[in-house]
Amino acid sequence: MEKEIKEIIWQASEFKYQYKDVSWYWLTIIAAGILFLVSLWQGNFLFALFIVIAEATLLFWAKELPKVIHFKLDKKGIQLGKIKSYQYEDLKGFHIREREEGASELILKTRNKLHPYLKILIVNKDIPEIKEFLKKHLEEIEYEESLSESLAEKIGF
Repeated sequence: MEKEIKEIIWQASEFKYQYKDVSWYWLTIIAAGILFLVSLWQGNFLFALFIVIAEATLLFWAKELPKVIHFKLDKKGIQLGKIKSYQYEDLKGFHIREREEGASELILKTRNKLHPYLKILIVNKDIPEIKEFLKKHLEEIEYEESLSESLAEKIGF
């Protein structure tokens, strides 16, 4: 008889970090500069201000390194370090997006309208154990990557 798993504990990066070289920064600055000049030429000063703020935010976030978070799955739900925890009642389902290279993603569908999905990095070798554990508490769902997620991955975020 196989022993029942009471909890699964692992740690992972907050997000998948992609190194950005100097040319990446120059490309974003040039693109923002062109948009800024076009918005000034059109007389749209509010959009010009938005471009400056958006580029400053982009440059700030691009330098951000991921923190390591401790995750815990148990009979009550999932705990994201000391940041937040979700009870199974707060979740609608899960999907595991397996990737050949590096870490895969555990995607949890929440009941929150503003943040409908929670993505957590997992190691490929832990996938069967996590999947089996979650199937006892949540429904496995289909997940389709959005256009904005695809675009963010292509540009290095």
